[in-house]
Amino acid sequence: MRRRLLVIFVVLLIGTSAGFVAIQNSESFFEVKRSIDTFGAVYKDVVDNYVDPVSPQQFVRKGIDAMLASLDPYTVYMDKENSGEIDLLTTGKYGGIGVSIGTANGKVIITGVIDGYSAQRQGLRIGDQILKIDTTDVSSLKLDDISNMVRGEPGTQVTLTIKREGDEKPFQVVLVRSEVRLKAVSYYGIVDSSIGFIKLDQFSRGSDDEVRDALTDLMARTRLRGLILDLRNNPGGLLESAVNIAELFVPKGSVIVMTKGRDPSSDKKYVSDKDPIAPNLPLAVLVNGNSASASEIVTGAFQDLDRAVVVGTNTFGKGLVQTIIPLDYNSQLKITTARYYTPSGRCIQKINYDRRRDGESAIIPDSLRQEFRTLDGRGVYEAGGITPDSMVAGNQPSDYVVQLMRGGFFFNFATDYRSRHDSIAAHFTAGKDVLEAFKKYASANGFTYISKLGQIIDDAGLVASNSSYDSSINKDIEAISKRIENDERGLFDKNAKAISELLTAEIIGRFEGNSAQIRSTLSHDRQAKVAESIVEDGPLYLRILGLTH
Repeated sequence: MRRRLLVIFVVLLIGTSAGFVAIQNSESFFEVKRSIDTFGAVYKDVVDNYVDPVSPQQFVRKGIDAMLASLDPYTVYMDKENSGEIDLLTTGKYGGIGVSIGTANGKVIITGVIDGYSAQRQGLRIGDQILKIDTTDVSSLKLDDISNMVRGEPGTQVTLTIKREGDEKPFQVVLVRSEVRLKAVSYYGIVDSSIGFIKLDQFSRGSDDEVRDALTDLMARTRLRGLILDLRNNPGGLLESAVNIAELFVPKGSVIVMTKGRDPSSDKKYVSDKDPIAPNLPLAVLVNGNSASASEIVTGAFQDLDRAVVVGTNTFGKGLVQTIIPLDYNSQLKITTARYYTPSGRCIQKINYDRRRDGESAIIPDSLRQEFRTLDGRGVYEAGGITPDSMVAGNQPSDYVVQLMRGGFFFNFATDYRSRHDSIAAHFTAGKDVLEAFKKYASANGFTYISKLGQIIDDAGLVASNSSYDSSINKDIEAISKRIENDERGLFDKNAKAISELLTAEIIGRFEGNSAQIRSTLSHDRQAKVAESIVEDGPLYLRILGLTH
């Protein structure tokens, strides 16, 4: 057999010395052979004899996808067209022009511009609409196809036709692709006179070096009294990077994570073999429901070793390990090969996919969650993700603000604002003038707030008018509807503070970039403020970690 090369990945991912668990006995071998023969026979007969023509490639892909769907959502087959994200994660780089792309209202929009690359040097902005790539109209293309067209070999050129807010005519710009290295640390800085803050967006190749460099720089700037590591909305990445980042803080010789699978080669224990550069720095980790896999490895290690206070809401709950196996024809199989366990021995996997296949509840109930102990004896539990030491809800926008966000009004207004202004003042804040302009903009562009209560009352009025109820009921419903309408007229003013904060961040991002945008949100970030107060208060910090007796 030809030797297979396994790629280290991780949403979780680890390399194993063999791709599949060896078939141990002849009975198992016979079952596999019989199943393959049956599948092949059905596939061939359908392709050859079905009443309508069947695409062999599409038909077998549907069969593979359906087969793997019976396992877990992380075990998937990937052809060469959809394996680019894994390549990006494992290398941390790609050939491109330094933009991120999204869609809004049927338009292809630039949603991010990375400093130092061709798009930024040529003056492209967030909010610019892409009409054509070279000579191809992109309006009917899928987003993945558009991204693939923009990317390419370093040194090659691509021409974009751009429509910009405030400009009458589209314009063309010729861009030169280069090797783009994505930053895993989107922001770091001093949030108080002596509290550091590092926001880590993913665990890709080199992200541990970025965290180390950020931490070293912060420690050189001032004598830090604490650090906040923000892992909110971090979906994970490479296991290797997670281990290396944990090593920056935990004592040498500490167990960081363990993996166990059917194949004995999957059973590994990852132990810190380096002296930490910040062994005693008070540390808080911010997490939420979108903090997953590698984020949970780091968070679980810090919690079990009593090394950091975890602040926020329960994490996602992904305790499964995947391995990438290259296949023929430039395709790959990402397959779950193991579970991972935190230093205390717990697996934080939330959903039991084996039980789901048996028709039982997939969510592991609290009554079945086993208790484990941290290094200093605090109780922690398996399954259900990682429960923070300090449960703090994030900033929750009202339904009114959520509808403005979903309609893209903040994004589009900031784009319009950028087209009308060459610069913004230092320490910019969206004040009364900006709020009034935004209110007019939203109204002029069709924003109408539809409250859940108002919808219910409207439905009730419709039912009452078509039924034989007393006319007084219709009058009562109408009176309530008018009261709701009157109240809704004042919702903009009631939400002015939240609207101002969102506008401020969005506009700052347009002029000063993503890092400045993140920095502008920290002053009113509830979870970040709680984390800051904990690391500043030495006795409270130690008490939460159970280090005072």
